Amino acid sequence: MRSLLRLFSPVTSSEQEIRRHILWWIAIRVVLFTLLLSIGVYLLEKESSALLPPLPLISFFLLGIYGFSILSALLMPRIGWSARRFGVVQLLFDLCCNAVLVYGTGCSQSDFIVLMVLPVITGGFILYRIGALFLAASSTLLLAGVFFLEQVGHIPDYFLDSLYKPATNPLATANLFAIYGLIFFLAALLSGQLARRLRVTEEKLDRTSREYDRLSSLYKQIFDDISTGIITTDSLDFITSFNQAAERITGYTRQVLLGQPFTRIFPEIRLQEKQGRSVCDYKRTDGVAIRLGYSFSFLRTPEQQQEEKDSWARGKVITLQDISQIERMENQVREAEKMAAIGELSASIAHGFRNPLAAISGSVQILTMEQEPLSTMDEATVRTLLGIIQRESNRMAKTITDFLQFARPAVVQCEWFNLSNVVDEVIKRLEGGPLLASARRIEKEINATLSCWADRQQMQTVLTHLLENACYAVETTGGKVHVTALEQDTGELYLEICDEGVGIDPAIRSKVMTPFFSSRTDGTGLGLSIVHQIIENHHGSLSIKENSPQGCLMALRLPQPTIP
Repeated sequence: MRSLLRLFSPVTSSEQEIRRHILWWIAIRVVLFTLLLSIGVYLLEKESSALLPPLPLISFFLLGIYGFSILSALLMPRIGWSARRFGVVQLLFDLCCNAVLVYGTGCSQSDFIVLMVLPVITGGFILYRIGALFLAASSTLLLAGVFFLEQVGHIPDYFLDSLYKPATNPLATANLFAIYGLIFFLAALLSGQLARRLRVTEEKLDRTSREYDRLSSLYKQIFDDISTGIITTDSLDFITSFNQAAERITGYTRQVLLGQPFTRIFPEIRLQEKQGRSVCDYKRTDGVAIRLGYSFSFLRTPEQQQEEKDSWARGKVITLQDISQIERMENQVREAEKMAAIGELSASIAHGFRNPLAAISGSVQILTMEQEPLSTMDEATVRTLLGIIQRESNRMAKTITDFLQFARPAVVQCEWFNLSNVVDEVIKRLEGGPLLASARRIEKEINATLSCWADRQQMQTVLTHLLENACYAVETTGGKVHVTALEQDTGELYLEICDEGVGIDPAIRSKVMTPFFSSRTDGTGLGLSIVHQIIENHHGSLSIKENSPQGCLMALRLPQPTIP
């Protein structure tokens, strides 16, 4: 039945496809004429007045159809004609047979006139619009010939023994001819148009099918060959697919796991509502323990997007990866980086100690080279040498203090304190040191009641380093340092320290927070590193900007809790 229905599908440009349709049409021709004439013979026996040819003529007519059909089926593979040309001959033969049948069964009063439209419709599917119009014209001419013979009185003698009534009204016959002629051409146009649309649809469907097959094959190849394990589940978390990489990672086979509940097979993997990358310890079926990295996302069809509001009612796709080797490599890299950092810090400390030790050693050598007692030496010289020793010792002590503070940061113990008072304390401390002149040029714009939630001692360290750097920057230019703080609408405390110094060279701006990097001759290179570390421990941020027209601006943001 399916093969029979394919007869009425439009043919492609393939010769074999057209020949297949023609063979089916030949078979239908034999069955159709045999069935119709058999019914007619049966009626003729029941009613002697039925308008049908005598039985010998019917038999001869059927034998002619059988012979031509068998001969056509045998010659079609061997004849050198094209399939379309062969199809035109077959359909013209059918039209002639239909015309003979109409002539022998009552001409204009025949019940078989409607059969003449079948070759026209078939021509539309096989030969398209041009062939259908040609067959419609042929049907019209053959029907006109039958009606002409009827009008001039050339009818079979057995018509007189039936209920046939001679045609006496030419206008009635012309009207019937016009109706059938119009039907033939309408059938040709409609079948040709339908065949064209079906052909275009079939071509698109064929392209879509080939593209789908290609994508399906590509998906299967990727799904099987990818190194990441992929598992999919349905809305009830039953496993629906399991690729080869997942087999290698877990030790299970897909035949064992398909249709099994995911949570029972993999209890270590917890698919929480929050999607993301997670890690767990997993023991394979062979007993080997591995570190398993996994993530998942939801699968949802377009229908589910409209119907399902609960995300847990959807299927999931889970990706797996054995990260045991990756974690071992990461640990090795971290150890290597740690050792490299230790070596770099050690070299920086050694470099920072070398100059002070050289100055101290030189001063001590001078003092020990004198032959006279220290009480008899020049007081100014002794004071100078002792000052060098004290200054360089303090410098070494500060380097050690900063390094310990950087290497072992203290635990953050937040409390509410008045920010303006802390800034004043830091400024007074700077005024008692070597940056007295610059510290006196600090201008503060902070509300006297502004409170800050942070570690008070660590914030003093932050302000000390930032203001000390700002004062050092304006020492040669004679500019000012501005300190501004306010609480923003976002709930953050914004602190800004800007100076009117020479600014930071853009080439080294990305390095100023690197440990032991300093552009100052007396600096340890740990100040900004300590500041950055403290601010990060407070979950804040520190940024460096240019201060127009000159200088540097340090912007500090600290999150603040809501005061109850």
